[in-house]
Amino acid sequence: ILYKNEYQTYMSQHHIQYVIEKYKLYFDAVKAERIRSKKDRYRGAKKLRINEVNPKNYLTGDRPFLFCCDTIVLYLPYGIKRYILTAVEYEKKIAYARCYKNNSSLSAFDFLLRLQALVEGKIAAVISDNGSEFAKYFEEACRRLEIIHLYTRVKTPKDNAVDERFNRTVQEEFMETDEYFESYLAYDSLIAANQRLTDWLMFYNFERPHQTLKYKTPIEWYNSYKLKEVSPMNRQ
Repeated sequence: ILYKNEYQTYMSQHHIQYVIEKYKLYFDAVKAERIRSKKDRYRGAKKLRINEVNPKNYLTGDRPFLFCCDTIVLYLPYGIKRYILTAVEYEKKIAYARCYKNNSSLSAFDFLLRLQALVEGKIAAVISDNGSEFAKYFEEACRRLEIIHLYTRVKTPKDNAVDERFNRTVQEEFMETDEYFESYLAYDSLIAANQRLTDWLMFYNFERPHQTLKYKTPIEWYNSYKLKEVSPMNRQ
């Protein structure tokens, strides 16, 4: 009926059958299964949920970091949206964050590569929710860097409570006190915005004491384990 309404020509079921046979348009079950298997192999047939494992079991002397990741969505004037990808270490509270124009998996890919470089390739695992930014290219980065990717349960933010708390700290102690940060974001000055964010992160990691760390800074707490000191942050 739709074909007839658009082209004023009647198309019978026999005509459709003839076209399918002529151009061999039958469903290829073998090919479809091969494509599905390839997708499953790269995307993971089953996501590894945080409630199914003990994430600390993945930590080793060579890879002592387990980072919790999340995204802060910023709603700016004139309908502008910006995103801050955040990560905080599960126990040592070392944190990193970076601003992006979108929350694509390519942005998360870039974020993970920067985070891995910051801690000199010592990430054992990451925890994230099921957002699209933590799929595709982010998963590809995890595979390349041999990082275990753990997922939270659907609609269960408490599974990532560590980074949820850090997001609140970013908003209350940085965004609400920095008078230029959101203006830079609104005018596409992401380099300047990230410089200000990085300055605050250096304060957070090197100077700000944490009650959960017995009032030590994250770097002091980390170094108290007599591990090699992480690389200093770069403002670029």
